[in-house]
Amino acid sequence: MESSPNPIAGLRVAVKQTSTYPLTITITVVNDNDHTVTFLVYNSPLDVAAPSIGLLTITPDGASEPLDLPKLQIQRQWPPSPESLIQLEPSASQTAEIVLKDFVTSKLTKKASVTLKGRWDMVWNKQKDAVTAEMMEQAQLQLDPDMFSGSFATEGLEIFAA
Repeated sequence: MESSPNPIAGLRVAVKQTSTYPLTITITVVNDNDHTVTFLVYNSPLDVAAPSIGLLTITPDGASEPLDLPKLQIQRQWPPSPESLIQLEPSASQTAEIVLKDFVTSKLTKKASVTLKGRWDMVWNKQKDAVTAEMMEQAQLQLDPDMFSGSFATEGLEIFAA
């Protein structure tokens, strides 16, 4: 049996600023594949913990290095609940809003560059209800030809602080 094509190349990730106060960015994932895709939200572009788990890089205007944001070790439910899976039909999109906390914005002048990059951990060419807890457990133990992982990254976005 042949495995299905890798859907990750067809997942487009975009980031935009939606508010200056509180400083808010919105991340959007669009499914450009011609089939349904389901992915685990943990560590994905839509993970609202992105600033705390190292997915978001913020570089103040004129700085040579990004801000050293504190990284948290997050304990997550395993296996994940069905609410932790996101299903996108072809051409559909899903967004997540990230409000940057004062301890971040206090280190910014008027402008900064934001980049989101990381790794998709679990992506399937399946409907959400076809992905079971057992499949996720097994995927940690052995390679599953129906599950995909790979990197994602956005272009740098210039944001403006209030």
